[in-house]
Amino acid sequence: MSNPTKIVLPFLGVILSLFFTSCDSQMVHEEFVDYENESWNVDSLASFNFDVEDLNTEYNLITYIRNTNDYPFQNIYIKYSLVEHGTLDEVDTLIAETMKDCQLFKMKTGEPFGKVEKSIGNSSTGAIYNHPVILKKNFKFSKEGNYTFQISHFMRPDDLNGIIGVGYRLEKAEKN
Repeated sequence: MSNPTKIVLPFLGVILSLFFTSCDSQMVHEEFVDYENESWNVDSLASFNFDVEDLNTEYNLITYIRNTNDYPFQNIYIKYSLVEHGTLDEVDTLIAETMKDCQLFKMKTGEPFGKVEKSIGNSSTGAIYNHPVILKKNFKFSKEGNYTFQISHFMRPDDLNGIIGVGYRLEKAEKN
């Protein structure tokens, strides 16, 4: 006969970990793309699709820049856009290609603004910084449907060494 403790303890551990893991009630959708060789090429357009069903909710649109200490610049210029896909003939551009200057490191000290991720990932230095950048706050969608968020870099070098990934997050805006 088998020992019931060997079956119950792992099951209890899974239940407890699910119980203590907090859910993020604000998040609607979040997705990331990682780049091989810790380098973001200018031709690597990150594209993310998501659906919007609630037109009464205000949203925040956030992008994430993930870098290591190998990134040689203080900032990064990004271009982004948001389009809604209706029928095959109908595409509505909500945010036309917009450029934003994102500061990744403090000018005087060189300390990163982003949070250090717990895992050492694939970084040669061990530190991976995750920089959330708010692109749109309290934004309402006018139509239900499928949307595409796209992001690329707009820097002089074609390859940005030290940028290991980008992502986005669509979240419900906090009500004041």
